[in-house]
Amino acid sequence: MTNKVEKLLIVDDEEPVRQYLAAVCRRLGFNVETARDRATFERQLVSFSPAVILLDLQMPGKDGIKILRMLSDYDSKAKIILVSGLDERTLATTVKVGEKLGLNMDGALTKPVLIDSLRDKLRGGQSTRHTVGADEIEQAIMLGDIRPAYQAKAVRGPDGQWGITETEAFARWHRRDSSVVPPGDFIDVAERAGLLPAMTMSMLEQVVSQMRRWESRGLKMSAAVNLSPSTLTDYRFPDRLERLMQEYKLNNSRLTLELTESVGMHNERLAMEILSRLRILGFNLSIDDFGTGYSSLEQLYRMPFSELKIDRFLVRDIGKRTEADIIVEAIIKLGRQLKLDVCAEGVESSEALKFLIGAGCDKIQGFYVGRPSTAEALEECARQFSEDGFGLSVQSAMSMERTGRFCSPASFRPDLAGSPPALTGQT
Repeated sequence: MTNKVEKLLIVDDEEPVRQYLAAVCRRLGFNVETARDRATFERQLVSFSPAVILLDLQMPGKDGIKILRMLSDYDSKAKIILVSGLDERTLATTVKVGEKLGLNMDGALTKPVLIDSLRDKLRGGQSTRHTVGADEIEQAIMLGDIRPAYQAKAVRGPDGQWGITETEAFARWHRRDSSVVPPGDFIDVAERAGLLPAMTMSMLEQVVSQMRRWESRGLKMSAAVNLSPSTLTDYRFPDRLERLMQEYKLNNSRLTLELTESVGMHNERLAMEILSRLRILGFNLSIDDFGTGYSSLEQLYRMPFSELKIDRFLVRDIGKRTEADIIVEAIIKLGRQLKLDVCAEGVESSEALKFLIGAGCDKIQGFYVGRPSTAEALEECARQFSEDGFGLSVQSAMSMERTGRFCSPASFRPDLAGSPPALTGQT
C-alpha cells in the first residue's frame, strides 16, 4: 500500500510566486494545484479538495477576510497557511479571525517566503506527524532524551565591548532512532500531563552541568532556562535549585530563569514568594515576550524581575514600521530607568542590530547571532566571536547579511531549522 499524498492548493495572483511555491511544495512530496483568482479557487476547493491551502490575502476583487469567510461557508477542514507581504500584526489578527470562523489556521508566512520557513511550516502540518503520549514523554525525561539546544546571546560588557557570554537553552527531544521531535509536538502534552516541572528540573540539571564543563575549558558562560507557571507551585524549588548550583560550584547569578506574562496564574501569592526567594538567593529573573502581552507592565511592576526581553515580533518590524521603532526604543529606556537588563530576541537583520545597539540594548539574541545548536558549536561560536566581534561597518553588515549569522556556517550547526518555541511552548 502506498502512502497517501496530501493535496495542497496555492492561491496567489502572481505567476512567479505560484511557480516558486509549487516547485518547493512538490519537492516536499505534495500533490499541488494552483489558483490565480477567486473563481478558480472556488472550483478547486470543491473538485480538488485540498488538505492544505497556501493563501495570499491580497487577491484582486476579493480580500483575504472575504476568502476566509467563503472557506467557512464551505465548512473547509483544510489547514490554512497565510502567505502575504502584509505586516506581522495584520497577519496575526487575520489568523485569529480565521480561527473565530472555525477554520484550521496554521499561522502565516511573510513574503518573500524563504524555502526553509516554508519547508518547516509544511513539514509540521503533514498528516504523517507522530502524535506523542504523556507516557512517552515521561520515559524520555527519565532517559535524558529531552536535551538542551543552546542559542547564543551577544552581551554588551561594562567596558562597552560585546561578547557571547550567555546562552538560552531550549528543549529538544532526541529519539533513539536519531529523529528529533519539535517542541510543538510535546510541550503542550507535557504541560497537560503535569510533566513540565520534571522536564524543567531535568533541563536545569543538564544546563548547569554543561556550564561547569564549559568553565573547565576556560569558557565562562551564563545560561537562561524557561520556566512554566506550574513550576512556581513548589515552594521547595528555590532550595533545590540552589543545591544544584552548589553541587557544581557555580554562582547563582550565572543562571537566569525566563517566565512569560502568565507567571502567577496558578497561585499568585505562592509565585511571588518563590520568585522573591529566587532573587534573594541571587538568581536572575527575566520576563519574556515583553511588549505584546496585555499584562506585561503589571507583571513587571509586581514581580522581582532583573531582565526584560523585547518580543521578537516587535524586533522583526524594526526599520519596517515606525511604531515598532518607537516602542522598542521606549522599552529599552524603561528598562534602563528601572535598572533592568534589556535583551532583544528575534534579531535577524543588520538594520535591527544597528538600531538596537544605538538605542542602548544590553543583549542581542536571534538567528543573526546564531540558531539553537549543540554545546560544542556554541563554544566554538563564542571563541570565534571573541576574535572577530560584529563590527558595524558596511562591509561587515553585508557579510553578515549573506551568512545570516555572525558565526560562520561551519562553526554553527543548527539542530532544528526555524525559530524554536521556549520550554513553555511559546512561539
